[in-house]
Amino acid sequence: MRIPSTRLMTVVLVGAAVSLIAEAADLVKPDIKPGLWEVTSHPQISGQMPIPEEELAKLTPERRAKVEAAMQSSMASAAKPRVYKECMTAEKIAKGFETADPSEGGSCKKNVITSSSSELQLREECSRPDGKTTVDVHFQISGGVRMTGTINAVMTAGSRTMNMNSKLEGKWLGSSCGSVKEAEEEK
Repeated sequence: MRIPSTRLMTVVLVGAAVSLIAEAADLVKPDIKPGLWEVTSHPQISGQMPIPEEELAKLTPERRAKVEAAMQSSMASAAKPRVYKECMTAEKIAKGFETADPSEGGSCKKNVITSSSSELQLREECSRPDGKTTVDVHFQISGGVRMTGTINAVMTAGSRTMNMNSKLEGKWLGSSCGSVKEAEEEK
């Protein structure tokens, strides 16, 4: 069994939004200035990691206790605010920030609620053999240089449900990305 890392849980929120943006056909290109952006994420995580109970039941009691402790520690770490810098190139903006992972499998349904150059609101519901995920995204862009938003995700596997709610704030720092190529977390 693979345990999601802290980085993975943080990326799930952003990745879900990115996937939604990349694949929804009814979207208007956002008014975002290319260049270096700083994004601050304030996540809140509650519930249990969505690992099917039958997977946990295969573990010895000692191993299960260690796995559950590691999951709780990982959730606590993932719930800390994060600051990232990312180079938003004209190509990324034109592609819709496409970074979707086609290996995930499952069936997803997307519903675009609002799409304009200054606002995006949508919902994605995905069913997989091992569970279900629902993600609600709402971003607002101001003048091409400021972004605020929320990403709310509910992930379920069997009787285990985890809620991940994150508030995001982004600001354009300048047209030059310097050495930043992809998203980099500030230390």
